[in-house]
This record gives sequence, C-alpha cells and structure tokens, in this order.
Amino acid sequence: MNEFDVLVVGAGPSGAEAARALARRGLAVGLVSNSLDSVYRLEEAPAGEAPAGSLLAEVWSGDPWTLHRRAKYALEATAGLHLFQSAVAELLVERGEARGVHTWEGLAYHAGAVVLAVGSFLGAELRSGELREAAGRWGEAAYPELLENLRELGFSFSPEVFRVAASTSRPAYEVRFQRFAAGEWDAGSGRLKRLGRLYAVGQVVTGHAPATARAAAGLWLGNRLEPAVDS
Repeated sequence: MNEFDVLVVGAGPSGAEAARALARRGLAVGLVSNSLDSVYRLEEAPAGEAPAGSLLAEVWSGDPWTLHRRAKYALEATAGLHLFQSAVAELLVERGEARGVHTWEGLAYHAGAVVLAVGSFLGAELRSGELREAAGRWGEAAYPELLENLRELGFSFSPEVFRVAASTSRPAYEVRFQRFAAGEWDAGSGRLKRLGRLYAVGQVVTGHAPATARAAAGLWLGNRLEPAVDS
C-alpha cells in the first residue's frame, strides 16, 4: 500500500495512539516508524493514569518491553492500519499542501493528511559521557534529512533537551533535539500553519512530556482530525 487517508510519521505514544484512533474511525492509516523494534517504546514506566480509551490503558502491564510487544501486536491487528518500517526523508508537497512523504529508500507514500509525531528525533544528538551520536533515543537513528527539508519549507525550530536516568541495560543519557518554534503550530487543531493537511503532535511541538501526556495528545488528535477529501 502507498495510498492512505492519513499518514502518521513516528510510532511512539503520540503517533501510535493517533494512528489507532484514526483507523478505528474507518480511515485508511499508514503508521511509519524508523524501527519496528521501537514501536511504543518507553525508557521508563509511565507516571500517572493512562488516558481512558487509549492503547496505553489497554495493554500496559507494568513492564515497558511488554508494552512495546503488546502495542505492536494491537496496532498490527487494527483494521485499516498499516504499520511499516521506513526512514522518512521529506514531505511530498503539492499546491501548498502535505500530500505524503518520500523515504530515504526512495519510496513515495501518498495521503490525504500527514501527521508528524517524530518526538525527539529532529536534529537529535544523544550524549552520554564522551559519546555523541545522531540519535533521538538510545540506539535509534535521528531524522536529519526531514529536519533539513522542513527548514527548506520555511519552518523554524527551538532547541529542546531531555534526560533519562541510568538503567540496568544502559547508562544515563540526554537528547538534544529540535521542536517546532512557537507560532508554527495551532494547539486548537493540531495543524502546522505553513502547509495545508499537515499536523503535528507530541514532543515535536510541545517539548518533552510524560508518556501519559503524549498518549493523551495522540488520542485527542486521532479522534478529531478530518483529512481533506479530494473532489
């Protein structure tokens, strides 16, 4: 498949919740992730109560790895939702509207609307001790081409940073990334203002937030977004 009603870029809490909510409304949804091994991946247990009706509330069992596995299975089992792995390099723009994406692999995917839910992966640099790596999370590559493309389209950005405590499997680290600058995004609709049919949700517009808040934001957008219908 390469034609969707909505294409969601990023399968963290915001993107996964938005994609599933959209598909449950009967829309054809593409959910694209840099890595299927990191779908709904959390570095730590979510704080606070999971939003009612969310995938997080449905599959959380107290263990982040089990959450990833169960969430991926639930997304793949959702009618109308196509989950696939690819590195998005740029937006496909037609007449001032986002109409899909081009990938690093050279493929084009078309959609009636595009949602950017790329979290901490735009212009990301992960730092841990002497380590410096272009990654939006431990072991996961960033989106350098997409950031460059968005800047060429006129979008501006603000720097953001978040820190993750050490665990038994990795040291503490921080990620410095770019989020859309204030004024680029309309919080009331979730739309990015410079292009039609382009939306954003989660850390890429609000900065770092708890997983429960990111899940709630994705669920909110997925329940209200109305993709344009071509005449």
